[in-house]
Amino acid sequence: MTSIPAAAEPHIRAVQAALTAALNQLPTPTGSIFGPGIAAYIGARPDADTNCVVVHGAPGMPSGSLGDRFADLTVTVQLTAVGTGPEQATAYADAARAALLTSTLAVTGRVCWPAWQLADQPVLRDDTVQPPLWIATAQYSIKSNPA
Repeated sequence: MTSIPAAAEPHIRAVQAALTAALNQLPTPTGSIFGPGIAAYIGARPDADTNCVVVHGAPGMPSGSLGDRFADLTVTVQLTAVGTGPEQATAYADAARAALLTSTLAVTGRVCWPAWQLADQPVLRDDTVQPPLWIATAQYSIKSNPA
């Protein structure tokens, strides 16, 4: 029996690791590889990085049975794919979705269920930065149980 709810942060780091591995293998429409320059960050991107995915995590919602009310944890993450054009933002969002929905996330002491997508938004131009960037956002949910 667990006595405290599981932490969300290791789950968010596991998402970042899965995305980092997948984004380094992302093919372009012409068949080339975007390469190791596509990074996954947690919370914010460096100003100089105009092609990346940013992971925004929530604290998580503990749940469980009467025998162990903190056994399960559901964490919601938002992925924001950033690109210099709408094509890049869409491609990064597609690769991030494929990585997250097909990966088994590794969280020490926990068993993660397959992630599922909750919502998304159309690709938008962000004029609050210069030069303007394009972003594609989607939200996913991850559930885990004690190992």
